[in-house]
Amino acid sequence: MTTDRLFFKELRLRQLRALLEISRKKSFSAVASFLKLSVVSVWRQVRSLEEEFGAKLVNTEGQQVTLTEEGWMLVEMIEPLVESFLSLRAAFADRQNRVPRRLTVAAPAGILSDELPEPIKMYRKQFPDVELRLMDRPSRGAVAALIAGQTDIAIVGMGIGMTDELDGAVDQLPLTRYSMVLLCPEGHALTQSKKLTLKQIVQYPLVLGSEDTSDRSLVDQTFKRAGLLEKLNVALSATRVPLIMRYVALNFGVALLAPGTHAPFKPKRGEMALVSRDVSHLFGYEEVVLLRRKGAPKLPHVDAFCKMVAITMEAAGGDSIGAL
Repeated sequence: MTTDRLFFKELRLRQLRALLEISRKKSFSAVASFLKLSVVSVWRQVRSLEEEFGAKLVNTEGQQVTLTEEGWMLVEMIEPLVESFLSLRAAFADRQNRVPRRLTVAAPAGILSDELPEPIKMYRKQFPDVELRLMDRPSRGAVAALIAGQTDIAIVGMGIGMTDELDGAVDQLPLTRYSMVLLCPEGHALTQSKKLTLKQIVQYPLVLGSEDTSDRSLVDQTFKRAGLLEKLNVALSATRVPLIMRYVALNFGVALLAPGTHAPFKPKRGEMALVSRDVSHLFGYEEVVLLRRKGAPKLPHVDAFCKMVAITMEAAGGDSIGAL
């Protein structure tokens, strides 16, 4: 066996990982930056794989790199192998109890307050030694924190276009979905209409989620497709559903949101009762997913939390679309 052949075998994992990251990041420079290598090194590793397997694995066009059919076939085969190997050291240390067990979860305030208390109580009882940290972030902020490595898990609502922002860097596990609703003060004109339209809704001041929330993404994109985005009169943007409800009860505007499993609203003195109407036929649904970074260590205490969340949210209701 030649020295060159031995040298190639020593580099095999790096080469496979380079191809895997190219499938996610779509450019040699992005992969080089991520792996802390030179662009030339990444290019050579992929070319070595092509020689070894006797197949063209990538196509290059300017700065963009796409995988061939054979390239995708190989990525599908190697992804679990590479990720398992990269997780090996952390998993071994976890089994030996050599490192403190930590788990950080990022999610919007609504999910933290309404969806997670039950699984968190169960988790802390079963895993009292794990240092559990929670981060209140709007959906886009939670995704950004996950990709930046600031959190282990993100539980978010996925609005239109957000999947593209993930850039193939995360695994998505569907949990549930919630219908979009129109929230109005009792007696409002929109509660009397038999068939709501976007043109009717846009005539009134709106109380919406902030621009980094998933339900706001659904609202904006729907009005944009209808050519009505510029006509929106957004009287209030907020991240918390109770705050949105409060201002609708003050007749400040009408709301479009996915309230999930929030407790029924109780108006205070001087506030109006609220009426909700399902408008999923206009705006669709907010899909709630659990996200984890691809390649992150598969640790038992992290997997256990994911399963508890999935089981609890499926049992809680919503329009369930899956479980972990």
